[in-house]
Amino acid sequence: MPAADNYTFHFRTGTPADAELLAELGWRTFDQTFAAYNKPEDMTAFRTTMYTPELQAKELADPYTEFIIVEAEGEAVAYLKLNTGAAPEAIQAKNPLQINRLYILQEWTGKGLGDRLMQLSLDKARQKGHDVVWLTVWEHNERAMRFYHKYGFREVGELEFILGEDVQRDLYMQREV
Repeated sequence: MPAADNYTFHFRTGTPADAELLAELGWRTFDQTFAAYNKPEDMTAFRTTMYTPELQAKELADPYTEFIIVEAEGEAVAYLKLNTGAAPEAIQAKNPLQINRLYILQEWTGKGLGDRLMQLSLDKARQKGHDVVWLTVWEHNERAMRFYHKYGFREVGELEFILGEDVQRDLYMQREV
């Protein structure tokens, strides 16, 4: 596959018609990233808690949530989910913006698309007057943590993440805008 910069990307806002697409794309990216590190039964149980068309439709209807879908050659290859509103106590901000998901299909990672989505997030935060951008990341997702550190994110707390029956540790990270 050629480098991502050889493709024309189309960035568009998610609509209610994208619920099924986001359920499938979200699960596919999550599964590609985490299946090798988790029990299949925990992955299967988790899927129904996050990646159903009904849940995606609810998220798409949330006025505090924005989805940006990235397409290449007519196929959805990545998406960004941003949330505004209150943040957990660990996040020190007056007007935070959460990167809830920055998901890229495995065959598109390492080609600059993550950088473009991160820059889009930071630009939106500046334009809308947010003072902090925050996110969570699994403590064992070293590639993602290196990526976030590159953009100035730092660890500010931790939380439990329930994957099926497995209780895992995620980290809160934030950076000032």
